[in-house]
Amino acid sequence: MFYFFLTAGSLLSSHVLASPSPRATTTTTADVLNYTFPAGANWPEPLPITGDWFFVHDPSMIQRETDSKYFLFTTHDKAGIITSNSLSGPYAVVGSVLPDNSSIDLPGNNDIWAPDVHFEYGEYYCFYAVSTFGSQDSAIGLATSKSMDPGTWIDHGEVWNSVTGDDYNAIDPNLFFDEHDKPYLAYGSFWGDLFQIPLTPNLMAGVGTPQEVSLNSSDTHAEEGSFVYKHDNYYYLFLSAGICCGFVEDDLPQAGTEYHVVVGRSEFAHGPFVDADGVALLDSGGTIILGSHGRVYAPGGQAIFVDKYYDSKVQSLQEREVFVYHYVPADGVSPYNDSYSSLGLNGINWSSGWPVLTNLNV
Repeated sequence: MFYFFLTAGSLLSSHVLASPSPRATTTTTADVLNYTFPAGANWPEPLPITGDWFFVHDPSMIQRETDSKYFLFTTHDKAGIITSNSLSGPYAVVGSVLPDNSSIDLPGNNDIWAPDVHFEYGEYYCFYAVSTFGSQDSAIGLATSKSMDPGTWIDHGEVWNSVTGDDYNAIDPNLFFDEHDKPYLAYGSFWGDLFQIPLTPNLMAGVGTPQEVSLNSSDTHAEEGSFVYKHDNYYYLFLSAGICCGFVEDDLPQAGTEYHVVVGRSEFAHGPFVDADGVALLDSGGTIILGSHGRVYAPGGQAIFVDKYYDSKVQSLQEREVFVYHYVPADGVSPYNDSYSSLGLNGINWSSGWPVLTNLNV
């Protein structure tokens, strides 16, 4: 998450509608990426959520191992914790990961961004970001817990950082393991865009030299929120591109420059990643899998988690991959106001070798 307010024409030099298709494509010029939203793109609506509205941005979702309760983590509220017994809700805001702020000595340590939560080695790891808007003086931190309940998280402080003048900005962390089962963090926002850094075996520190894996060559380099996911024989690199925030209903940015979700894939966890047209993500490539549609505006901050649920039809536990993201409602009490960012959940169809979002039935 990087609140960098772009001008309406800074990401796109032109806007061209493609033919109707269930999968959006990209077009490129020599020096700028043109994201093209096809007319009638078949993006599904998110799962309806019951209960009272709650804020969520840059969501990370996981089930607790002991009771299958859903835990949802969000930017702001000091890494807010939201829980539910069902994907469709109702959800309850129950607390924060770091109610007493992060121990990282940087501005923004009282406003935690982009938590990324995983279950590893018998406990829960929450990577998070500390920064301020428009700054490269940023750090990725780590907290751990045995249960994920509020009040149980132990802050371990800084894992990796950036300073003004670096090629990257150390925010929006995502833990993944490569084909050699080595732990890495994916991270980055604007500047040189998206990078990967090896972690120590205990996941407590970055080591070595970062590797750049995606770059949008537009003047603002508007990519962030990387998420690496292995499916079948490929590693998929998902990212959020465009303007995330600060929308005004009667002065929206040029269509297509707002947040949307882009993907590339590789046989290797560290790339090179290419889109469905064979264009490298390092050369401003990327296939759009989700953009604004209906009441969903500026979707992004994406992740995938594997939902374990009981299927009464076959009377056994099943698994399904769930695509998790936030979006800004284009309707409601305050249309296009990102202070009302909401939870989006969809299924995924991989039959083409590329992720195509579907309706999620629970």
